Amino acid sequence: MSSNKFDILRQFYKENYSLGYLNIPDTKEHSSFERKLILISLICYLVEKNKPKHPDLTHYELIYKLNSKISLPDDFIKGLAIVCEDFSYGCHTFPTFGLEGKDILKEIQAIMSSYVPF
Repeated sequence: MSSNKFDILRQFYKENYSLGYLNIPDTKEHSSFERKLILISLICYLVEKNKPKHPDLTHYELIYKLNSKISLPDDFIKGLAIVCEDFSYGCHTFPTFGLEGKDILKEIQAIMSSYVPF
């Protein structure tokens, strides 16, 4: 693949699926990079956990509901949902990094709240 085609694909990914708009601070336990993976894993965990009661639940619908207090742009929600769906393909167990119950929701919302539009 030529570097020009690669640059086109990279730009397409950046515009549609990038988590680069999350300005996630490190914590004592996890780096910014790890917290991006935690976000993906926790979203996937919640979708999988809710499938028995809501078999048609999508990653997009879950993120959209969790976004009610944050107001992320819809294109970012769609991109995050696609990344989560891709990571979860064929998987049924996801690490929660020691988080349980409402702490899972709090961590997801804390990470999503770090969104900056530039």
